[in-house]
Amino acid sequence: MTTPAPPKMAAQPPSPSSMLYLIYQKDGDGALSYEVDDGAVATWWFGHSFDLGGKHWYTGFAYNTPEVYGPKDENAVPAPGSKVNITAATLFKDSAGSEKEWTIDGAYPTIGEFGAYERAGEIDKTRKIESRETGDGRMVLAVPVTFFANGVDSASYEMFLFDSADLQLEANAGRQRWTYIGNIAAGEDNDADCGQEPGDRACYQTKGTLSFGTPGDGGLPTIRIAMSGTGTEAASGVTEYRYDTAGKQYQPAP
Repeated sequence: MTTPAPPKMAAQPPSPSSMLYLIYQKDGDGALSYEVDDGAVATWWFGHSFDLGGKHWYTGFAYNTPEVYGPKDENAVPAPGSKVNITAATLFKDSAGSEKEWTIDGAYPTIGEFGAYERAGEIDKTRKIESRETGDGRMVLAVPVTFFANGVDSASYEMFLFDSADLQLEANAGRQRWTYIGNIAAGEDNDADCGQEPGDRACYQTKGTLSFGTPGDGGLPTIRIAMSGTGTEAASGVTEYRYDTAGKQYQPAP
């Protein structure tokens, strides 16, 4: 009787710590958040696999706080408007099941800024990552996040644009692999700071469902957020967002 061979396992993407090293070229000894150049702190955010343009891709996203010049005040509280720098590294191979080694496409020291209080939103695993191909080798990626501040848990989508074009070609000079293209609100919950007693903040909870529409400016799809919930006038209704080619961000449609 012949013993069947064990199933072949597809080569897995590198570990988050390895991706951080690829981006920042500084070893964190396995840590997923550590200091890099000039007092900035780099932190792993998440990894995402997808297929586009005849290749299987894997991107590791991270972010870093602003650089610190001069003495660092360990007790200083970051300001609400203090964003973080988004970074990424991308690998590819010919298919998801291929056992070939990953090829490094590139590491990108900045693809935009987001967040507040010197931190990014947390990946919301209760909602799906959404994406839409544009038909010209690009993809819009909507990453669900939550951000807690001042007693309110805010839900939103961080928006990215991926370009699968051969960036080595002279005709594609100046194009970027990844670009951050804005934040789209998708609900709020103030359960941590509300109540029924006199003087308490009124409780409210809203939730937004994302869907893609037809191509608009820049060839990117419109996005609709359908709201539902209780406790506020904004608990229901639909808001449409369109890509603004001048500002290079998604904005509410007028």
